[in-house]
Amino acid sequence: MTMFKPNIRVERLQVTAKGKVAYDENFHSGLNIIRGENSSGKSTVMDFIFYALGGDLSDWRESALRCDSVILQVALNGKSATFSREISEQIGRPMRIFLGTIDEASGAGQEQWQLYPYARGSKDSFSQVIFRFLGLPEVQYAETDTKITINQILRLLYADQLSPVEKLFRPQRFDDAITRQTVGELLCGAFSSRYYNAQIRLGQANKELDIAEAQIKAIIRSHGKDGNPLTTEWFEIETASYNQQLESTSAEISKLEELIFHTQFDDRLSLNDQEETYKNIVELQAKIAKLQEEIDSLELERADSLQFINALDEKLVQLHQSDTVIDEFRTLEYEYCPACLAPIDKHGIEGACSLCKSAYDPRETKARSLKLINEFARQRQESLELQAERVEEIERLREALASTKALWAQASRHYQVAVRSPTTELRLRLRELNRSAGYLIRQIEDLAGKAGVIEQLAALSKNAEDIRGETRLLKGAIEAEKQRNAKQVSRAKTAIADLVVQFLKRDLARQSTFQNAESVTFEFDADRIAVNGDSFFSASSMVYLKNSFLAAFCFAATQDSSFNHPRFLLMDTVEDKGMEPERSQNFQKILFEYSKEAISDHQIIIATSMIASELNVPEVTIGDFYTHEMRTLRY
Repeated sequence: MTMFKPNIRVERLQVTAKGKVAYDENFHSGLNIIRGENSSGKSTVMDFIFYALGGDLSDWRESALRCDSVILQVALNGKSATFSREISEQIGRPMRIFLGTIDEASGAGQEQWQLYPYARGSKDSFSQVIFRFLGLPEVQYAETDTKITINQILRLLYADQLSPVEKLFRPQRFDDAITRQTVGELLCGAFSSRYYNAQIRLGQANKELDIAEAQIKAIIRSHGKDGNPLTTEWFEIETASYNQQLESTSAEISKLEELIFHTQFDDRLSLNDQEETYKNIVELQAKIAKLQEEIDSLELERADSLQFINALDEKLVQLHQSDTVIDEFRTLEYEYCPACLAPIDKHGIEGACSLCKSAYDPRETKARSLKLINEFARQRQESLELQAERVEEIERLREALASTKALWAQASRHYQVAVRSPTTELRLRLRELNRSAGYLIRQIEDLAGKAGVIEQLAALSKNAEDIRGETRLLKGAIEAEKQRNAKQVSRAKTAIADLVVQFLKRDLARQSTFQNAESVTFEFDADRIAVNGDSFFSASSMVYLKNSFLAAFCFAATQDSSFNHPRFLLMDTVEDKGMEPERSQNFQKILFEYSKEAISDHQIIIATSMIASELNVPEVTIGDFYTHEMRTLRY
């Protein structure tokens, strides 16, 4: 069967109590029915699945609190992973993840498990890891840095008995309309990678622009007190003017020195000034060479890192495509030997290669690719962070280089002056000229100190302008994606509503509005659904309507790859609120029929005490028929 992504499928659930296995059952694709008497532990199993997938659960049943941990083997886009969480009344518990099956995890060392917290922080949360495996964007909502979590996704995938029947979402603490709206639209297929990346980048660009503008203002306040514009043109004009004045003063000093030399030949000459200036030039030149070498080294590292990041991007694309190739190889059979062209006899070895007869387990290959996806994504994020640090360090070094070069140029001119004007015991005029020259030199040095500031200001101004241009492009892209999102959500909601109408018309004749249903409307933010404009029905009909909506959402996603719905549903309400057996069983048979007609691989898990006789077969049911004497949990 085709697999639309994202795709979640529970493969095996294991619960431990006092160090022993209290529950252990395998699940399959399509419709799964957990059956048994009322109060035999079916709902507890449903809660375990929700919690193991990353749901937030604190109101545990008493029987569940006697257990230690829940371990879930789950296929994420066809790749097996094992999740483990300790059972606790404390909310926000972490999750341990093993990339492989439960059987493989049981023989693995602790170092092969990775522990992820509930909330994001210095380390990735388990929601980030699961979203990464599923290929779902970590959508940010409202005007905060808050992002959608797997718990919020599961609120629209799990119908439990304690949730209000008139609400579409499973309730949670601190619920709000914008969160529900974002989750609903995400599952409908909104928030493409392009839209999400543009939104994230726009937020980053706005912050970068604010920082750049603040730095520009700070530099102007600090270094522009005299009212002069801190531009390259002003710097060059001021420097040329002071150099010209210094050259003129030096010429006068030279003439006066020559006059003193001829009139007082016995005056002692000194080369100290030339030597000190020359020493300063050598030191500055060495510093320039060192700074340039550090910049070149960092530039090479940045180029190498960019190639590494591009290579990781290519590997991640290839790994996401690898499971398709693996599935194709599983179905590849040879009729003739590719070497000698002799016919090949078929064998009865399950899972073995048709050519060499060697055992082959594609799940091991998929588990390895899943591990590599997580590792390469982590390496890519770390490389991007290091790359940002390199860029910042290069800018700092360039600023230091510009200042040092300006000081070197000034020292060179000073040396030329010193060579032409050997120092003597100067008279009053010569001292005045030297003071003037000293003043000019200090002014030139002050300007040299501003060279790095001016270069930094120019770089910041250019960077700010580049960011403004980028934000204009990003806003255009976001607006275009918003229009695409609106069309996608509208199309998805129409498909869901049409399927809900079909479910209602096939209900037993218990609610006239359902039999005459023409339109179904629903609002994620308002958390409500209406049929022909009416939202109030009997309790059992409200249950049927909610179940029909959740099932229709799932089945619409199995027919259309543009949905972001993970093609997974947990339903513990097929007989809730006084639902009569015939009505519940009719709904079960409709579920089974739509499941058989689905294009994409999917999974629906329901719990009931009144299973339809046609569905009470091993291909559909999970485990035994549970009773008060033989409950789901065996302590």
